Amino acid sequence: MSDAIIEILKWINDMVLGLAGDKGKLLVSMENIIPELYQYTNLVMESVVMPVAYTVLALFFVLELQKISVRAEGMGGGVSNIGAEVIFRTLFRMILCKLAIDSIPLILNAIYEFTTYITSGIAGLMVGDGINGGGIDIDAITPAIEDLDFWSGLISLLLCFLTFLITMIAVVMANIIIVARFIELYVYFAISPIPVATFPSDELSQIGKNFIKGFAAVCVQGVLIFLVLSFFPILFNSAFLKSSSSETNIFLELMGVMGYSIVLIMAVQSTGKWAKSISNAM
Repeated sequence: MSDAIIEILKWINDMVLGLAGDKGKLLVSMENIIPELYQYTNLVMESVVMPVAYTVLALFFVLELQKISVRAEGMGGGVSNIGAEVIFRTLFRMILCKLAIDSIPLILNAIYEFTTYITSGIAGLMVGDGINGGGIDIDAITPAIEDLDFWSGLISLLLCFLTFLITMIAVVMANIIIVARFIELYVYFAISPIPVATFPSDELSQIGKNFIKGFAAVCVQGVLIFLVLSFFPILFNSAFLKSSSSETNIFLELMGVMGYSIVLIMAVQSTGKWAKSISNAM
């Protein structure tokens, strides 16, 4: 029975370490996450969304010119120096917005790469000195588990199996949230020119600002997910740091691992809310 308990603990440990150490999902560039999907969203943006964004930008340009003409009439109908300055500012703002729309893939990729750089730094610290991210120290707790009697071993086995199920659910949910984040990134990327085209409008420019904040929040969420997942090998190991000299200690430590698995589910689910709070996104 002790062999079964140790084996299940190894499974739990492997799942946690595998999830925390999977750098391929959160450290690659946007175009390399799912290359085919990136190419498709880029095609949608250039072929469908860009023309609509230019139309929206042209509409706002016409509306701004109409506002200028109303102001000019209010000033006596002539084109004063102030009126010429307002026209120049409007033209300059439209040119900047046109450049922003043309460069939106570069801008979004720059935001994403900035957060990826932070994630890479966290990944580098995970292998630094003094950070015990090796998960559960199986060898240290093996003698205590082998000393359990039949009934204590049976209870421990049931606790281990329940912890294994909860940890497996946590791992699955974490992967689902990671994949859902990728899909959200590509949706933002595909539709990005239209919100950016609202920048010239005083009334609707908040749409573009909220879009940038929202995209930044999704990018920051990747950093938070990676950070949360890097916590758990340390937490799982800390559950067994004390000497397990009694059956009660074994039970409490197994309950601690189970609790950490539940916390993992809640923490990963909360990363989206935390990222929006950090980015001040709606």
